[in-house]
Amino acid sequence: MKEQKSQRPVVVLADGVTALGVLRAFARRGIPTFVHPNSREELRHSRWYRPLLREQQLAPPSASALADALKRSALEHAFLCACSDEWHRIVAEFSETNDPRFVSVVPSRATLDALQDKAGFAQLLERLAVPMPATRLISTKDDIADLPPTTGSFYFLKPTDSQKFQVRFGVKGFRVRSAAEARTRLDEIADAKLGVVLQEYIPGSFTEHHFVDGYVDRTGAITGLFARRRVRIYPPDFGNSTAMLSIPLEQVGGAVQSVRRVFDAVNYRGIFSAEFKRDPRDGLFKLLEINTRPWWFIDFAVRCGVDVCRMAYDDAQGQTVDVVNEYKVGAACIFPYYDFFAAQPLLRSGSLSWPRWASELMRAYQPVACWDDPLPAIAGSTRVITSALRRRLPGKRS
Repeated sequence: MKEQKSQRPVVVLADGVTALGVLRAFARRGIPTFVHPNSREELRHSRWYRPLLREQQLAPPSASALADALKRSALEHAFLCACSDEWHRIVAEFSETNDPRFVSVVPSRATLDALQDKAGFAQLLERLAVPMPATRLISTKDDIADLPPTTGSFYFLKPTDSQKFQVRFGVKGFRVRSAAEARTRLDEIADAKLGVVLQEYIPGSFTEHHFVDGYVDRTGAITGLFARRRVRIYPPDFGNSTAMLSIPLEQVGGAVQSVRRVFDAVNYRGIFSAEFKRDPRDGLFKLLEINTRPWWFIDFAVRCGVDVCRMAYDDAQGQTVDVVNEYKVGAACIFPYYDFFAAQPLLRSGSLSWPRWASELMRAYQPVACWDDPLPAIAGSTRVITSALRRRLPGKRS
């Protein structure tokens, strides 16, 4: 483990599971870490939680609000770690002020636009000849006169801004069965002032989803790669991973090549998580999206040996970034609350049993529960159980 050459504090921006994983990654290294106060209850229960300011609610996130919060915090310097797309854009804008006291690692706004906007991303992949699902750019309803032909699959409307779409509609995309249905959905999307692309859903099991996570330093070198495969998902089709397994990089060689090609083209720097699905029709790993920030299961990568948080911390300060060539393979990570629902159809079909599920859970890493910081999981479990009891007990419904 690298000796700490600096004790520059870290400010974690965002909340939820991602921020909790980042907080733990830095705190376990003994690096002073503060959290933007607008955070959820579970995060505030962490033994390492220290708010940037005493008040628990600040102005809506913006570059000016961030500058004001940092000024009032009295921190002389810090590393700013953005944990959401919104905070990444804010930190990218803030970094243009060239204040040397507060360093960060975020791609340029042009790079963020190229990778986060799904329409621009599809055009980039097409130009680079990177395997991807069949995608059609949508400007108006006239662009969907009909649905393109597909083999054993279907089409869905995929948002150009995933986080805003999720907040507005509560889903990651709309499955459409006809051009008429697609045009109706487009009316709803247009009313919300959001954009989409029409994309083919790659057939095959959810276990064909693979992820390549890692870090690109200031020289353009990839200093760490971590591969994992999805084991279960919830909700089906457009949900999030609830159980996964770390796998050797050799199993996803084509995916790694695609990642390198994309990052070379956009001059990328920072933490990333790229999602692929292997298409059973041609065996290719099709690139679905790239998260340009920490992700839900970042603690899984860190605990398996690929500490992208420390890489970003060192890189931001101009220090040498240690290259990681090995990590723990065959490790599992399970998010119990969501995986409970993901396991239900498998339990009903007999392909999974309760004893096996419990055994997997006991051996796996978890994104919230851990022995050295137990209170966030206890607080979250208590809230879930209390809510369930209130719904079931007579006279307790609100």
